[in-house]
Formats: sequence, C-alpha cells, structure tokens
Amino acid sequence: MKRSELPLNPDGSIYHLAMRPDQAAPCCLLVGDPQRVELARPFFSQILHEGQHREFRWITGLYRGHLISVIGTGIGPDNTEITLLELEALHNIDLSRGIPFPTRKKLYFLRIGTSGLLQSRTPVGTVVFTDWAIGIDPLPFFYENFMDEALSTAFQDYWASRKRAKLPWYGVHSGPTFKALAEKVSWEGHFVRGGTYSAPGFYGPQGRSLVGKVRHSDIPALMAGFSYQGQTIQNIEMEAAALLGLAKSLGHEAAALCLGIAQREEGAFGYTNGGPSLEELMKRLLHLGLEWLCRVK
Repeated sequence: MKRSELPLNPDGSIYHLAMRPDQAAPCCLLVGDPQRVELARPFFSQILHEGQHREFRWITGLYRGHLISVIGTGIGPDNTEITLLELEALHNIDLSRGIPFPTRKKLYFLRIGTSGLLQSRTPVGTVVFTDWAIGIDPLPFFYENFMDEALSTAFQDYWASRKRAKLPWYGVHSGPTFKALAEKVSWEGHFVRGGTYSAPGFYGPQGRSLVGKVRHSDIPALMAGFSYQGQTIQNIEMEAAALLGLAKSLGHEAAALCLGIAQREEGAFGYTNGGPSLEELMKRLLHLGLEWLCRVK
C-alpha cells in the first residue's frame, strides 16, 4: 500500500486521529462533541492513553476492567468516515508495511450524541435508540455492502409518493448485538426505539429556513410520517446512518443512542420540566454506553 493511501505522522500514529495501534481499543464510544470526552473521563478507573489532533479528541482506558476508547469525532459523515477507517487501519492493518493482517479483528462502535425529536408526544430529554437510520450522504457510492436494500427501497418509495425530486436516500440497520442490548435496557426516564434521519447539514437539510428559500422545509413532518416494520422515525441528527453503513461495510457493528434536546413539532429546545439537566442526562447516557460496551463480547 502506498504511503499516500495510509499516511502516518512522524511518530508513527495515524494521520487524523494521531493514535497508534497500541492506543486504540476494539470497543469505542463515539461522542461527536470533543468536549464530551471529558464527561466520560470520571467513569474510568484508569486512563492509559489520550490525545488530540485537529478536531479529534480521545482517551483510552479501563472501565470495569474493559479496555474502551472514547473519541470525539466532530460533526457529520465525513468525520465519521475518517474515524472508522482509521480505527479499522489501527486494528487490522500492519501500519509499518501497509499490509492487512491475515486475521481481522471485529470492532464495536456506539455513538452517544444529541438530536431533535420528531414525534409529537415525545418529550425533550428522551433517549432514542436507533434501530435503523435513513441517510442521504454520498458514502454508499464509495463503499460496497453499505446499505440495506429493503429499507432503502421502502423509504425511496415513500419519498417518491410525496415529492417529485428524486434523491439518493438509503437505509441501514444497527448491529444485532446492540439491538439485543436495547431489548433489555434499564433507563430511568423516557426511552424510545425506532428510526433516525441523519441529515447532511444542520439547517436546510433539517428543514430550518433562516435566510432565503429552503427546499423541503417540511422534511421533519415527512420523516415523522414514515414507518417501517412497525417503527417510526423518532429523531434527526447527522451521523448515525454513515456510522451504521460504514460499520456494516467493514464487517463491524455499530449503533446510536441520542439524547433528544429539541422537539421539532412543538418548537421546544432544552430541558425545562424541572428534571435533571441536559448535562446530567448526557453523563447518565455515557455511563449506559460504557456499560453496553462491556457486554458486547
């Protein structure tokens, strides 16, 4: 493999994450916001490695005796792709020679993030487990075995029945290991399961019209109206579909747990009902994510 295909830093760490193979755990909590890494730090009994490069920030340590990495990836499918491919390389490619190892290691990725809620009766502060996601970013054009054909076709047909514009929607499922954990979840508060719409932007692609004309400003309602195998789309965020598709393509497993901090139909933002703060709920969700990663093997 040419060095330009898999660039390394002078210290031998991988280019964007600035991690070395001995610093990367096979179970990873992907938290989006790099500052959220610090919220997870107190749960570890020991931090073995940590680093920061560009927008990426990470720690690797021991939680209840299990080696886990927590990585702040930044926003969007492009950063998600960089993170997963570099973690794949750290575990399954001999970086010094650029040659894949003969035996591949399976990896587990769990996204912990925030999102906007779509269903009218779901209150702010609800946690959403993504059983499946709908995306529209171009990653399926570049990776094989990325999307679920039945789910993709079902959503494309739904969209075509309501809009003239033909768009490259795709659908993908969470990993079965994480779905099994969601079946037995213990959570004090509102917890729902269903679909997630992963938008390729925060404003127009999520139906926010600030300046000028935005196409498909009704997209929150359109997404809320789609159902698949008895489940509706519960929330909007920006990374889950890319994460699930890339994990599927690479032979790994992934899922997403997102805290709902906005209610799109009601127009609410932030948690105002007198319960725990959003920061406290996020800490609890990070703790849950770490507990799940302890159980994946």
